[in-house]
Amino acid sequence: MSDQSVSEKPAARQHFLSGVRVLDITGALAGPYCTTILSDLGAEVIKVEPVDGDSLRRRLVGPEQRPLPFDLIHRNKRSVAVDIKSERGRDIVKALAARSDVLVENFRVDALARQGLAYDDLKVECPDLVYCSISGFGQFGPMRHAKGIDLVAQAYGGLLSVTGSTDGRLAKAGYPIGDLGTGMWGAIGVLAALMRARAGLGGSHIDVSLADTIAGWSMWEVADFVGTAEVPGPLGTAHRLTAPYEAFTCSDEGVLVIGATERSWKDLCNVLRIDLSHDVRFQGEYARFSHREQLAEILQARFRAAPRDFWIEELRAAGVACGPVNDISQMLDDPQYAVREMFPSDVERFGHRRIVNTPLIADGAPRAQRGAPDIGQDTVALLSEVGLGYQEICALLSDQVVRAPDHALSTVDAGAPRG
Repeated sequence: MSDQSVSEKPAARQHFLSGVRVLDITGALAGPYCTTILSDLGAEVIKVEPVDGDSLRRRLVGPEQRPLPFDLIHRNKRSVAVDIKSERGRDIVKALAARSDVLVENFRVDALARQGLAYDDLKVECPDLVYCSISGFGQFGPMRHAKGIDLVAQAYGGLLSVTGSTDGRLAKAGYPIGDLGTGMWGAIGVLAALMRARAGLGGSHIDVSLADTIAGWSMWEVADFVGTAEVPGPLGTAHRLTAPYEAFTCSDEGVLVIGATERSWKDLCNVLRIDLSHDVRFQGEYARFSHREQLAEILQARFRAAPRDFWIEELRAAGVACGPVNDISQMLDDPQYAVREMFPSDVERFGHRRIVNTPLIADGAPRAQRGAPDIGQDTVALLSEVGLGYQEICALLSDQVVRAPDHALSTVDAGAPRG
């Protein structure tokens, strides 16, 4: 086996999702992140957006004055700008769906049904279509029509109640994990459904929600409640079942985290040069957990004796799980992430100094390849593909049913017949 501790990439082979076409009718974050994962696995993703552009295009960040949030989650994709509220626009989407393997949408529940673009509307003509619906609370249930956003999902699914400091002050997760996690579950569902469709067993309608995603991650907390009948609360950085497992501040004000299991408990004590072998409060994992606050005070006093990097080097050498609490700038410059190309820097390819890559490395996963498309960049090409001729495309552009760059029509033969 070759050593990939240095920058050694797997040999190039056919991408996992080569030949798979995904129709992306999404906005905000959860839906686009789902299709970004699929695009980074090699699928062709067609972004369907309004003629005035996706709303994220208008969220400019930083001096570059480019829509960075949009670009980060719509890289690799093609863009068709179409008014799906018009009958001709809906016909275009149906024609594109008929040539696609997957459709992903994250409209409000029943919104696309009112446009005649729900799964039941398309499955007759597209029996093998994998149709993924992403929403706040799911396609059925008493909350199905309630608007769900990441913060609401974190609260509704119990996460907010167990995240924060031990004094009861709550905090949401710093990353929008409800959105991102739901996008991941959507991608997982799509991949599973594609396997069934490719086996000749037909398409599927996948229903994933932000609220279900958060609730589905509650395994430790549910186990704690069922086992003790006590409602779990926030523990800061501590673990619900073991100790020591939390953050400590060092002499240089740097912060590290450790997780010492039974196997590494003695190694931790040796590194910190403390002898707790005769203290009955800390004999065994359960005892240490039961007295975790007293244990944390003892450990914190020792960590204050030296800088963070000193302790990390000593702990790693001893085999104790530990790591620094990085801020975003430190994370971006970390050499481990650099080798694994988590934050590639290529302005020519991506239009930005940094992007966030998909954390899946394999010979069939191309990951981020190019930047996000301009509004309607591929509209004309895709309309030609579904059989529309020059005059028809001109009429759609004139009536603002679709949008395309001014130069795009030059690629269409004005005298070519339809089809």
